[in-house]
Amino acid sequence: MDSGSISINHFHWYAIYTRCHHERTTNKILIDKGLTTFLPEIIVPSRRKDRKILIKRPLFPNYLFVLLDHNKENWLKVYRTHGVVRICGNGRPTPIPDEDINSIKIFVQSERNIYPLPYLVVGSKVRIVSGPLAGAIGILLKEDHKKRRLVVSIELMGQSVAVNLADDEVRPY
Repeated sequence: MDSGSISINHFHWYAIYTRCHHERTTNKILIDKGLTTFLPEIIVPSRRKDRKILIKRPLFPNYLFVLLDHNKENWLKVYRTHGVVRICGNGRPTPIPDEDINSIKIFVQSERNIYPLPYLVVGSKVRIVSGPLAGAIGILLKEDHKKRRLVVSIELMGQSVAVNLADDEVRPY
């Protein structure tokens, strides 16, 4: 065997986007196929007609993670799995850094209350979803540790107004 044909089995984590509410089913099928997966879940309160209960929900709805190497058969196992929509990436599957997966595992295993937040980028268009400014749309101008600064610009007039908001008040538009 020449050195050009030696393959190194190096594993990377990939995010799998699933059909709506198929995270657990898809996760189980992938495990049954012999693949290593990670489905981070959190415990959240849920209202029933007569009571409140705690239930497990995926931390990232419609997503789970799978550990893959360069073995084509394993990739085909993923693509042929019921519930898999795609492997995430920019034009092609992109691995997720191990430290990101390890951090998520630490968060999920902790006793802390954790919750997902939308990924917002400074300069992106956003909508305020709660509080007295709910419904307003603007551009995310700045991020501090605890606050986001939203700017609403009216181009026609060449005027802008700014307000500081909490993380949970803003969503991508």
